[in-house]
Amino acid sequence: MFINKYRKAREKNNSILVVGLDSDIDKIPKRFKGILEFNEHIVHETADLVCAYKINIAFYEKLGWKGYKVMEETIELIKQSTNVPIILDAKRGDIGNTAKAYAEAYFEKLKVDSVTVNPYMGRDAIIPFLEKGHAFILLLTSNKSADEIEVPVYSRVLELSKELELAYPKKVGIVVGATKEEFIGEISDKSGNLPWLLPGIGAQGGNPEILRSLKSKDVMVNVSRAIIFAEDVKKSAEKFKELLTKYYFD
Repeated sequence: MFINKYRKAREKNNSILVVGLDSDIDKIPKRFKGILEFNEHIVHETADLVCAYKINIAFYEKLGWKGYKVMEETIELIKQSTNVPIILDAKRGDIGNTAKAYAEAYFEKLKVDSVTVNPYMGRDAIIPFLEKGHAFILLLTSNKSADEIEVPVYSRVLELSKELELAYPKKVGIVVGATKEEFIGEISDKSGNLPWLLPGIGAQGGNPEILRSLKSKDVMVNVSRAIIFAEDVKKSAEKFKELLTKYYFD
């Protein structure tokens, strides 16, 4: 189960850091032969510093079947090298047999531990994932234009997430952007035991001090570009781990 695997990794590595493998072929250093070698380097440098890895599916899909193969190989690499969970950042949001097909692909074929899902077609777009594994529901994301749609409805999405958690215990989490600092306290008060996936600390400038109010929560903080494209990956990951530890554990 995803949450148990996460908690074991958090305890072992004393970390709530998630490294996002947003491995854009156009940005990886030329010394690497390709994305797989680059990812292998990232995992080797950070495996003892993280509580999970998050794979952004877009950077693999854009390469066609070769990219999908690299994604499969990356997942296998992580499984062989670590005991930390893998979150697939797919943001799927379809219904019926389409959602079921996505869920089967990700949980039965790729065998990831959790998937990000878009709730805007309602619970029909989420339940197929919960029937197969764990899902993080997009609640209030870190991008600026989230205000256009998510802010007016995030309270209802939170209610839906809690309803689904009752029906599918320990299978539901929420994505809350660290850049939405003004909403963190309210969401924390109302989110119960839902785990949080927090993007936005790092390149997007989210304030890590928000973690002080989330110490009672299962929290995962995703950092992608600021670590994987750093000149010294390990040093950057250590810096973020120490920063997060300061506000969450201390």
